Amino acid sequence: MPSSKPQSPHMFVFGFGSDLSKTDDYKLVRLVYRKDDVVVNNVPPGIEIYLINSGVWRRVTGVEIKHCMMKFMWSQTFVNGVVHWIMYDVVANGGGLQILVMTFSIADAVFGEIMLPDALVGVIPTNLSIMLFEESLVVVRYEKEIYDASCEVWVMKQYEVLESWRRLYRINLVADMEKVVGFRNNGEVLFSTRSNDLISYDPNSGCNMGLCIQGSYRSFYVQNYMESLILLEGNNVVLSNVVD
Repeated sequence: MPSSKPQSPHMFVFGFGSDLSKTDDYKLVRLVYRKDDVVVNNVPPGIEIYLINSGVWRRVTGVEIKHCMMKFMWSQTFVNGVVHWIMYDVVANGGGLQILVMTFSIADAVFGEIMLPDALVGVIPTNLSIMLFEESLVVVRYEKEIYDASCEVWVMKQYEVLESWRRLYRINLVADMEKVVGFRNNGEVLFSTRSNDLISYDPNSGCNMGLCIQGSYRSFYVQNYMESLILLEGNNVVLSNVVD
């Protein structure tokens, strides 16, 4: 693990993915941002990669990331061998924020960018989250008013093709629905609620069903899994309450 220790407040942004095509290994990338009390400072973060098989951290040098991340609000997803995060750039001369998706190729350790559709360009970064729908990249946009709240689900039909962004649907946030956690195989949407429950919502019928799973609405996390013959060192843990 890197020997240097942060000497001031920092925020750590993580991404996790597999490199099965080249090294049969899993990798964890960590971005280390200096931050203040409001947002992450416009200072390039440190970059570190952890290799699961070797158990070794290595620092990435010669790469400078100019994109920023709102503290405690980041989300990540892994698709097509690439980790994705919602990021923003501060536009000069009071031009506001430019929102985009930053990518990291697990196999090649290369960073890149994917632009968002025009409908999401001016959105506040904290009102966006990124995840996976079937095998496609998805961005969820939240709109919250005093007496009304909703979210839109946008999907990139063809990976890295800007023109393929499409809005799947808009959902009114009722029954204490707070945050989209993920998507089920049957097309239903998993929501965390302000009552600390996990529910399943059918966007076609508008009906929702409790799943008898409780926890803080910020703590729920869903990710697709990939079957593999790779054996990891350490104890294997089987979790109950798996949602299909």
